[in-house]
Amino acid sequence: MASSEADSRLNQVLVPALEKIVKNGSWRKHSKLVHQCKSVLDRLTSPEKSSPLSPASPNAQSEPDTSSLPGVLHDGGPIEYSLAESEVILSPIINACSSGNLKIADPALDCVQKLVAHGYLRGEADSSGGAEAKLLSGLIESVCKCHELGDESVELLVIKTLLSAVTSVSLRIHGDCLLQIVRTCYDVYLGSKNVVNQTTAKASLIQILVIVFRRMEADSSTVPVQPIVVAELMEPPEKADADGNMTMFVQGFITKIMQDIDEVLNPGTPQKPGVVVHDGAFETTPTVESTNPADLLDSTDKDMLDAKYWEISMYKTALEGRKGELADGELERDDDLDVQIGNKLRRDAFLVFRALCKLSMKTPPKEALADPQLMRGKIVALELLKILLENAGAIFRTSDRYFFVSFLHYARFSEFRYLFSGLCNCDLFVVSNLCTSVKCEMWNFRL
Repeated sequence: MASSEADSRLNQVLVPALEKIVKNGSWRKHSKLVHQCKSVLDRLTSPEKSSPLSPASPNAQSEPDTSSLPGVLHDGGPIEYSLAESEVILSPIINACSSGNLKIADPALDCVQKLVAHGYLRGEADSSGGAEAKLLSGLIESVCKCHELGDESVELLVIKTLLSAVTSVSLRIHGDCLLQIVRTCYDVYLGSKNVVNQTTAKASLIQILVIVFRRMEADSSTVPVQPIVVAELMEPPEKADADGNMTMFVQGFITKIMQDIDEVLNPGTPQKPGVVVHDGAFETTPTVESTNPADLLDSTDKDMLDAKYWEISMYKTALEGRKGELADGELERDDDLDVQIGNKLRRDAFLVFRALCKLSMKTPPKEALADPQLMRGKIVALELLKILLENAGAIFRTSDRYFFVSFLHYARFSEFRYLFSGLCNCDLFVVSNLCTSVKCEMWNFRL
């Protein structure tokens, strides 16, 4: 393992957390977890020990050798941990977050947040990626599970960790992992009994959406993103916030996370204002996202072709809508395999947008038509869509091929008067700003 000087920074985060897990764990119920923590502690505090996975280890014989592969843990200096070392160190943290025990999960969750905030976790978190991507995806998944504990302080820590992860430029969140983060913040907003936590979850959702779509528009994961102005976006004002203290708390919560990530993860050579780095990791795959032949036509021919395209799309969407509704507590992973968008930033934005559309149109059983919880879920999804539409950039406004099948699909479902205002706001944006082909299909929205 790395030298004592190199891993001392990581030790300051890992050792206290592992010691608390050992202290709070039960030898009978959590014997395996306690043993894992002690083993990692022994190696972290005893640098003369051998590498966590030696060639003689049974795991090393049955599994591919990962001792030479670069890992996801970095101490902020020149020393990097191998994938095998990263797996050994993070394994007890993941298991602790997934334990369902508040006293064990809390220090592990705090540890993950600090690892992200200090830039010690690097790589791509995506369940469909390689070994390192799956390891990070599993870590984020374990963080999301912590909100089920129902503790108010843990809820805030979960939100803080997830927003830090999405904000980070060294830890890149994509695909199902991003959807899971959005769903977790959504669930905290709906399920928390604390009004401050609800407002914080909603504001964090808005900030996450701003980050995802800002990066998509810039085609860069390093484009600077400013904190949202909570007082302007959280409308109408909460009754419990007559003095504005809650808004101030939430604003400070969001701003602190954004500033901490920016200070720690961007210590290098400052870029000139307005200059955006286009990193090759997010380049479009030509074979998947090829040029649309309609771009070569004049405007009149293109409008005619688009109108025909949308007619086919609406028919296809109507058929797909009959396949069944979303199950409770699921985002259905949005048919991830069918989304053939080579640029990961655009794909992420599309998946998040479509997930919000589905949440806004989720149809309840007849006996639960007046369920206030369901109505709150629909309304907040519409509010988030409204914010996205009002702040849409050039790519979002013009990429009808990817985005507006979902919008047309959701906009037809307005059977509840509670949602009428939100739908009108979204439809007004379409009429005012979007492409001719979408405007031509507005007759499909009639009730």
